[in-house]
Amino acid sequence: MKSLLKFLLIFQLLLVCAAAAPKREENVFLFENRKLSVIVPDGFSYGHGKDDLGLINIQLAAPKEKLTLHLVFIPDPDGEFANARTRKEKMVELFQEYVDSSVEKGMQFEELEPRAGVGTYCAFTDASLVGKEKLAPGEYLHVTTGVKVWPGVLAIFRLFSHDIRSADYQAAMRMLRESVQEKAVPLK
Repeated sequence: MKSLLKFLLIFQLLLVCAAAAPKREENVFLFENRKLSVIVPDGFSYGHGKDDLGLINIQLAAPKEKLTLHLVFIPDPDGEFANARTRKEKMVELFQEYVDSSVEKGMQFEELEPRAGVGTYCAFTDASLVGKEKLAPGEYLHVTTGVKVWPGVLAIFRLFSHDIRSADYQAAMRMLRESVQEKAVPLK
């Protein structure tokens, strides 16, 4: 009984320490002097760069690459994608390639409900990988695709995962909802 109480006390202490531990925040400049803040989930790797078109992109990966997240940021100066219908039309244009090879055979749109802005996403299961015991590196059973929008910015994301119920998947979705937002840049 004493060992159980000792274990519970140590476990509670670890939880308190984990909650109090500083989160890893990454910042990147998007365009027009706009600064993006991302709170990286514990244990995830982080990288960012520019693609061939000069657009900023971010990549995150869970340990052992059980999950990878790719984001690209596009200027939306007219706020075109703040409208739910326009977001869904853009998603059909961007992510139609996943529909035919998926178990779902269609897009089942969900609202992201982010802390800032608006967003829409849908998840696909790769029909060719269902029931497969071992996946090759870079193969993922699921892809969750979507867009997140706030004034002047459209973020497009692809979240590849083995399990959409895992703690890593939940952490990545929480990051998309609660983080990935703009930070005020001081005036000079």
